[in-house]
Amino acid sequence: MLALLSTAPSLTNSAAAAILPFPTGAVSTARSLRNMTTQLLQEATKIIPNQQLLINVVSKRVRQLGIGHRPLVEATLKSSLSDIALKEIIAGKLTFEELKDGAADA
Repeated sequence: MLALLSTAPSLTNSAAAAILPFPTGAVSTARSLRNMTTQLLQEATKIIPNQQLLINVVSKRVRQLGIGHRPLVEATLKSSLSDIALKEIIAGKLTFEELKDGAADA
């Protein structure tokens, strides 16, 4: 099916020349958002130094936010759920409690 579509008469060499270049402005926006997430992750690591525990706390909070829980910090429309969870950890709004071995069995 794909082979038939790729050899369609509408896709000629003249149509290939009409392809627009990929916008470069979107790349810088994505890069700046990624840098923001990296900074948030580094700051949250100071609060919860155990990487596995940090991932578990963030993922549980992302699930809660995804089903409709309200953020505990101010969030913009462009903030991802993981960024909101990291901001909550940095602000001290999210805490965790490690269960002892006996408490996990009960």
